[in-house]
Amino acid sequence: MKRRGAHRDAERDRERLRLLVDQMPGVLWTVDRNLKFTSSVGAALPGLSLKPNQVVGMSLFQYFQTDDPEVVSIAAHARALQGEETSFEFSWENRTFECHVEPFRDPQGEIAGAIGVAFDVTHSKRAEVALKHSEIKYRSLFEDSKDAIYVSSSDGSILEFNQSMLALLGYSESELKQLSAESLYADAADRRRFQDAIEREGSVQDYEVKLVAKNGAVMDCLLSSTVQIDENGRAIGYQGIIRDITRRKHAEEVLRKEKEFSDAVIGSMPGLFYLFDRAGRFIRWNRNLERVTGYSSREVLALRPLDFFEGEDRHLIQEAIQRVFEQGQSTAEADLVAKDGTRTPYFFSGTLIQLDGNPCVVGTAIDVVERRRLEQQLRQSQKMEAVGQLAGGLAHDFNNVLTVVLANSEHLMNELGPQDPRRDELQDIKEAAQRAASLTRQLLAFSRKQVLQPRVLNLNEVVLSLEKMLQRLIGEDVELLTMLEPSLWAVEADPGQIEQIVMNLAVNARDAMPSGGKLSIETGNADLDVVFAETHYPIVPGRYVMLVMCDTGVGMDPHTRARIFEPFFTTKQVGKGTGLGLSTVYGIVKQSGGYIWVYSEQALGSTFKIYLPRVDKEVQPLDVPAEIATQPSLARTGTVLLVEDERSVRALARRILEGSGYTVLEASDAAEAIGISDQYPGGIDLLFTDVVMPEISGPELAQRLMPLRPETRVLYTSGYTDHVVLREAVLGSGAEFLQKPFTPDELVQKVRDVLNPA
Repeated sequence: MKRRGAHRDAERDRERLRLLVDQMPGVLWTVDRNLKFTSSVGAALPGLSLKPNQVVGMSLFQYFQTDDPEVVSIAAHARALQGEETSFEFSWENRTFECHVEPFRDPQGEIAGAIGVAFDVTHSKRAEVALKHSEIKYRSLFEDSKDAIYVSSSDGSILEFNQSMLALLGYSESELKQLSAESLYADAADRRRFQDAIEREGSVQDYEVKLVAKNGAVMDCLLSSTVQIDENGRAIGYQGIIRDITRRKHAEEVLRKEKEFSDAVIGSMPGLFYLFDRAGRFIRWNRNLERVTGYSSREVLALRPLDFFEGEDRHLIQEAIQRVFEQGQSTAEADLVAKDGTRTPYFFSGTLIQLDGNPCVVGTAIDVVERRRLEQQLRQSQKMEAVGQLAGGLAHDFNNVLTVVLANSEHLMNELGPQDPRRDELQDIKEAAQRAASLTRQLLAFSRKQVLQPRVLNLNEVVLSLEKMLQRLIGEDVELLTMLEPSLWAVEADPGQIEQIVMNLAVNARDAMPSGGKLSIETGNADLDVVFAETHYPIVPGRYVMLVMCDTGVGMDPHTRARIFEPFFTTKQVGKGTGLGLSTVYGIVKQSGGYIWVYSEQALGSTFKIYLPRVDKEVQPLDVPAEIATQPSLARTGTVLLVEDERSVRALARRILEGSGYTVLEASDAAEAIGISDQYPGGIDLLFTDVVMPEISGPELAQRLMPLRPETRVLYTSGYTDHVVLREAVLGSGAEFLQKPFTPDELVQKVRDVLNPA
């Protein structure tokens, strides 16, 4: 809104300036280097039977109907193109004009043309002629002249003056006679300098001073005066003409401000601004073009637009320029090549305009480096999200399979004697299934679909609790340093997952320092502002707790650094890692609402910075592992209504529960479970149900049974980790939950805990 308001104000200012120039009692014009008119304005144009800008495009030779370059007016403009200022008079259409011509320059200081101003001095000239011929004519001209004419003594007394003098200064005849000439000057020093000049030279012509009228108005005036000599040759006073040039000065000021405004607008434009003709010659450009490309203004004048591009981009820009001249407008995106070879992507736009009757292209270019970076980050984020979705789906299916494999292998091992040779084979199956379950948990962490148990933490406590373990993990040849902020803010996260982050990063750091080094762990409070967020997409400004892990290892090249969070990407030897360590860290951080940033260069080590949102809650102390005490044996009796749509998992769970002493009522879906409940005459102690099932979900089944069997407790299980039903109806309500895959011991222990709460 402010920019539009400023734009409207600027438009109004320019309109006022143009109005003042149009009403100036004279003529103002400009010509280009070919002596062709590019503008003509002023209130005196009608006196020459001309309209504003009527002569634009016409040369001076055509206007004055001559081929002679020595004609005064033409020669004056030619000298202006050489850098000279010239004042002269000329007669045209029976009128005499006083002219001033000077060069005007482009933003680079090069002469781009000439500007002239002329005022009709016909009456003044006639007055001067009349003065020479007769006193009567002189007096008549003296009184009738529109210019102020005066005669003064050497001491400054005003002896004679005409009506124009009175009109100019606003005094009455008697008032003016009482004044000294010095009192009419805005600066008395101007009067003394005027006297020195006229006494030294005998006369002055167009001496510029500021005079003050009776009402206090300060006027710009030109004095043309000569010394009066008596019969003895002594100077007795001065006589001269005062011409008010306030309007002319104002017009010149308007012209100057208009040019300054135009230069300022173009110079302050963000990005690049350019104007070139059909031949590709640059007419105007802003300073940014020189700054970005490294070319000087003189060098830019010698270049063409296509000179800033290479290869396919050059053809792209050439076609875009052609479209502008054919269709009036065009855009293109290409790399601008600087003088030193640096390439910067820009979005170019151009519009066709007519300048002095010639088609030209005016346009701008916007740096799109940041946009390309954000697009690249978005593509990377989308790729990671797609891989995460795939990983989450695979993990869900594996959970059901691994539940059967783990539970059956453990069950068979328990039935075999200690010396049975088949135990080793079952142990291999069990360990393989456990490794698969571990990989599944890592996939879930990466895909941000694992079940978290967040609590309010102080990260310092997590680091301190791991310090001894970390030192053993990284080895004696790696020095472990901790720098912990004493007044650290709190975060809300799963302490086990934060421990996994620290451990995974520590292992990676150890592997990056095969010959030893230093690993430092730092915590701190970070108030991230908008400037930081803009350069660290997609971080949102706010208050965060920072966890930093820095090593002095081998570091990473840009290619490796760009892929480190991808699952299964690893630089380690075959068999040395799964490639899920850093992807697991990435998933935990993202699922915890935080951000992770890595800084690394080859041979300079790596730094991982993790930002977790600050919370204004009281920190909960970490759980301290207690010694395992012998618990009294609890009865394993009761009736369990088992509802599971996966046949193999259902059969396994039934076998485990029945083997532990429970009575099991088995159903393959919710409808069957409702029928069993309606027909079963005894009590049902526990409803053990899958969360996600066809038609009726586990939570919906529980809602239907609870009013009929309020004594029945509920235990949910699922291979999903981020299903909407699981999030909202189970985890959100704090209900009892057993995550697949589970072992027989885990199932029996969880059922016992639910039926026999502490």
